[in-house]
Amino acid sequence: MQIGLGRLRFSPFAFYDMTFVEFCAAAQGNAKDEEQKQQMEWERTRWLATIMLQPHGKKGQSIKPRDLVIFPWEKKEKKKKRSNKLLEHTLKAWSNGKT
Repeated sequence: MQIGLGRLRFSPFAFYDMTFVEFCAAAQGNAKDEEQKQQMEWERTRWLATIMLQPHGKKGQSIKPRDLVIFPWEKKEKKKKRSNKLLEHTLKAWSNGKT
């Protein structure tokens, strides 16, 4: 109730009139919005730090924001190797049943 009436600023009528699924969707949307705002703030701070450090670098060297820090949301996800054990086990079980 505190999230619906406080954080999401629903009127009591709107809050009590919505279903649980609708409330969850609104809360998730709000959380995503808040996360994006925080990410923008961190990126702005990194950019400001880059500009402040630029005059102190070596001559001819340019400092880029990603040289200072790479945030978790900017990292590329590594692809996990798929294990063929399940496939092999299934094929083995299937071929054993056929013969």
